[in-house]
Amino acid sequence: MSLVTIILPAYNAEKTIARAIQSARCQEYSDLEIIVIDDGSSDSTLNICNALADKDNRLKIWHINNSGPSAARNYGLSQAKGEFICFMDADDEMSPTMISQLVSNMQDDTDLVACGYKVRSNNGDYAFEQKLDDKSYPNNRLYEFIENLQEAKAFNPLWNKIFRRSIINDNNIKMDTTVDMGEDYLFVVDYCEKSEKDCKALSSSLYIYELSNNGLQVSANKNNNLKRRLSQLDKLENLFKRRNYPMNAIYKEKLRIIYTSLLESNDLHDDLIEVLENGYLDDLIHSDINLGKKYTVFLEILRSGHIGVAYLSMNIFRAVKKIQGKSFNWG
Repeated sequence: MSLVTIILPAYNAEKTIARAIQSARCQEYSDLEIIVIDDGSSDSTLNICNALADKDNRLKIWHINNSGPSAARNYGLSQAKGEFICFMDADDEMSPTMISQLVSNMQDDTDLVACGYKVRSNNGDYAFEQKLDDKSYPNNRLYEFIENLQEAKAFNPLWNKIFRRSIINDNNIKMDTTVDMGEDYLFVVDYCEKSEKDCKALSSSLYIYELSNNGLQVSANKNNNLKRRLSQLDKLENLFKRRNYPMNAIYKEKLRIIYTSLLESNDLHDDLIEVLENGYLDDLIHSDINLGKKYTVFLEILRSGHIGVAYLSMNIFRAVKKIQGKSFNWG
């Protein structure tokens, strides 16, 4: 069996860390190294981790000064010994078969495997599920893998994937500690660029993501997400251009970014002006891509260039989303 390292950063996670670690310890796949990095917690997180480590020698606990999740993950990568790397967050869970299914699909001709996931709200109910189609993608069709995962909101996260440590180490791929949001996305893009083999998607939803009303993914959405997201998308767009990939995935993702950022905006009027006056839609207007009904309507509204109509329409989109119970914020 190949050793798999699970990297788990934790900061003031005393209420959830035991549950997260337990889901890792109880994996059907037993050849594990579970690295927990306590990121300078001021609560009992470290004590809980140390107590659990006394019961399982696969658990390795490290304590660092508070530096943020990216620095903690980088520290975990520096200590990892596994052939494969998985990540998880301190308030989430893995299904018991997650690692075994990921590893069994990580064949010699494969560099990356991703699975679906479930999202659980803070009251314990499952809010929704993001499913993928079972499919293998040759490296020369990486763009299809990326596009399909983007459609399912499954490309950006670290925690629904398994990586080869050799690719990470040989190419010095690290988390970008200079950004507060989207650093996981940048890591995945860097990894895909260095990958030379197939990618696979699994239909099983094997990870449980806990959506916190007080978490980083909510508070950080108050900060200029539109510019940040579009800037980070440039990295993927440059990869597509270098490899002469079709640009449909980039155009669709740009439209999703604009739509989501406007939905979350605290200054909708000014953000609409920015979108309309800075050419963000130029490549979308001249592209020929199939969009869902929602995005087709949204794009036509923006194409009109009428601020008042766009402002009213976005508030209607917000109201509909809230009524549907989908008023979650994502990084």
